[in-house]
Amino acid sequence: MSWRPTRQGALTLQQQIVTWITERIERGDWVAGTKLPTQRQLAMQFAVNRSTVQQALEELKAAGIVEAQVGAGIYVSYNSWHALITQTQPSWQTYIDTSLHKPNYHTIQLINEYEQRDDIIRLGTGELAPSLLPTAEIEASLTELSLQPKTLGYSSPQGNHRLREAICDYVKKRGIHAQPENVCIVSGALQALQLIAVGLLEQGSIVFQEKTSYLNSVHPFQSVGM
Repeated sequence: MSWRPTRQGALTLQQQIVTWITERIERGDWVAGTKLPTQRQLAMQFAVNRSTVQQALEELKAAGIVEAQVGAGIYVSYNSWHALITQTQPSWQTYIDTSLHKPNYHTIQLINEYEQRDDIIRLGTGELAPSLLPTAEIEASLTELSLQPKTLGYSSPQGNHRLREAICDYVKKRGIHAQPENVCIVSGALQALQLIAVGLLEQGSIVFQEKTSYLNSVHPFQSVGM
């Protein structure tokens, strides 16, 4: 680590140090639970007064990015990513209000009107053309459907057994051999992530994901101390 703050920059030495440490954490160089060098070591590395390093660390602690453990030093907080996301999450409404391009509500209204036409296919949401939908097959299957009392809210916690059997048959075509008891039906991706976090991983595990990702996918892991 040969980086040093510059006295000629627009930012103060303290601000440059805060930015440098934050970038290390954002890039994953210093993951949650990593112990930072001592204030004396950082001051020597940065060629600044120890008080400057102390003020920078205090700012990071106030932001929830690092935390002090009495008698043990300064560590990257396990809540650091949440703190960074909260700080950097853009205010889209502010961008819209100050932009030259105003919300095109009229265009949205036109889209909603045009998509009702039979000669228009809505591509933006990946909808199929109505002619491609198997409406006849769906109607036929509904006439053959028989409901049992237990299927109305009293099915297995793993999901409907017939649906799990159908999934096993489907994945078998892809070379995956599973039994219905090995399949769990979830209500969405977040529930699946929550089950993985609680059931398969240990508290304090390190989770890697793409820099550009669904924001809420971080929360199930953070909520159990990862």
